[in-house]
Amino acid sequence: MKILNKHYISICISVVLLFFSTNIFAQTDTTKVNVDGHKIYLYITGKGNNTVVFESGHGANHRSWRAVDSAIALNAKVVTYDRPGYLLSDSCLKQRDAINTATELKEALTMAGIKPPYILVGWSLGGAFARVFCGLYPSTVKGLVLVDPTPEESYARFEKEYPELLKEDSAYINEIMLSRNRPGEKAEMIAFDSSMNQARISDQYHTTPTILLIAAGGENRDQANPLNRIWVEELRKWAGKRTNLQFKIIENSGHHMAKEQPQEVIKAIETFNYK
Repeated sequence: MKILNKHYISICISVVLLFFSTNIFAQTDTTKVNVDGHKIYLYITGKGNNTVVFESGHGANHRSWRAVDSAIALNAKVVTYDRPGYLLSDSCLKQRDAINTATELKEALTMAGIKPPYILVGWSLGGAFARVFCGLYPSTVKGLVLVDPTPEESYARFEKEYPELLKEDSAYINEIMLSRNRPGEKAEMIAFDSSMNQARISDQYHTTPTILLIAAGGENRDQANPLNRIWVEELRKWAGKRTNLQFKIIENSGHHMAKEQPQEVIKAIETFNYK
């Protein structure tokens, strides 16, 4: 009985220690910074030689990375954040294009004492913001991971080749533009064309090592849909113009890759993190 008690106590101590060490490690530091007259909230966890900064897609917030960021935080400092008009971050009057987004992110990181080297991870429209960040601050970025980023030429092709298939997209745009409680989405949608053009121009100002993950499956990337096929074609075409870039087609993932195939995103990030 005494032996059993000793074993029982030992197991209990181990469980308690594991619980506390895991929870201490998993703690997230919520940092509020004032950038250009408005508050931006950063969520910082993990530690390591590199800092992985996540840029969410249009309409998404820092929570969209939850299936990925905790794994990355085991070996690197991780920063997720909310752009103006999302969750706790203030709305602002400045145009929400890619240049303003990237410059504000850099200022927020500096004010929070988060030093480079950075590994930038951008999903969907966030890919354009991450590309512009690399163009503006190339010396600070060690690697760039683009997760099914918005290709700048795709929408022009949609409108030209398959305008009849854009009804759902048009309904979504109208919903956002008429909304009163989605200021971040609305402001970024207004600046969409400017952001994509800025991303295109920024490409000439950096040669950041890049991994491009292209979603080519799942419900919202079914290649039988010509709009989805154009998306993939344009990303592959863009990849062919870039130096220092590797791309991978993820056939079992839709657009929300960080949720559907998080291991693919983690693997791509760790490629840079362990260098």
